[in-house]
Amino acid sequence: MIALFAAAHIYLFPWPGEPPKALFLLPTEGESACGMGPVNFGPPDGSWSSGSGGSQASCEFRQIVQPDALLPAWIDAGKVVPGAEIEVTWTLQGGGAKGTGHKATLKAEAVAPDALRSTAAGLSAKAAKVKNNVRVDVRNGGQGPILLGDAVAARNRPDDSCVGAGPQALLQPGETLVDTRPGLLSKSMKVYAAAFTAPKKCRWVEIQRR
Repeated sequence: MIALFAAAHIYLFPWPGEPPKALFLLPTEGESACGMGPVNFGPPDGSWSSGSGGSQASCEFRQIVQPDALLPAWIDAGKVVPGAEIEVTWTLQGGGAKGTGHKATLKAEAVAPDALRSTAAGLSAKAAKVKNNVRVDVRNGGQGPILLGDAVAARNRPDDSCVGAGPQALLQPGETLVDTRPGLLSKSMKVYAAAFTAPKKCRWVEIQRR
């Protein structure tokens, strides 16, 4: 196992009427991975353990949180409580990832549902063509966190449901969600992102390009 010291996170979401969920944002440590493999976690004393089996990553769509190159994984929170120290092990998938085991000890952080905003206040965006893909960078320059799903460049507000694959990343102030996917780009296109306040409650927000 490789011990990592990047700014990884475990965020806990106690949404009313939903089982507690944990968002793990874990570092790729320089690997060109595009998805998470199996994630396992529990207290350092080994008194219990939980995790997910992971899923096959598609490198056609990539979402990562900068500046620390963090990949998301949503998992049932199990016995994790706010403030607890949790030992996490994981592997990475796709894009040349070697399947090496990674390990870190993190403190679980609670996120109050009413702390999440559903407006573009404080957000800015860049969009660039990268080979056959469009890369959209959404930066949180605001005062609080925002939970985002898809971030796309489009001529008009997307007709598709904003739920898509669900929320992907909790952006803290100063962090950037990088979303890369196949597509076309022109200077007139706008950037839209799905802002979530619950697992399936979201809205498309338009973000000014810079």
